[in-house]
Amino acid sequence: MNRSFLAREWGAVTFVLTVLVGILIVPIALVVGNKPPPPPALPNASPTPTVSAPASPAPTISPSPTR
Repeated sequence: MNRSFLAREWGAVTFVLTVLVGILIVPIALVVGNKPPPPPALPNASPTPTVSAPASPAPTISPSPTR
């Protein structure tokens, strides 16, 4: 390609270069973009036991004696 051809046909050359770049980029983008999602997290089969404080009885209100 000489300089006069590029000066006269710069639009066609740009188009061809764009198509060639697209031929390379589009398949790469499709492969990278279509990765399967990670598998869901499975619940733990043997959960670790937790120690909790014993429940305290709720305070009760006793009726006051009447006079």
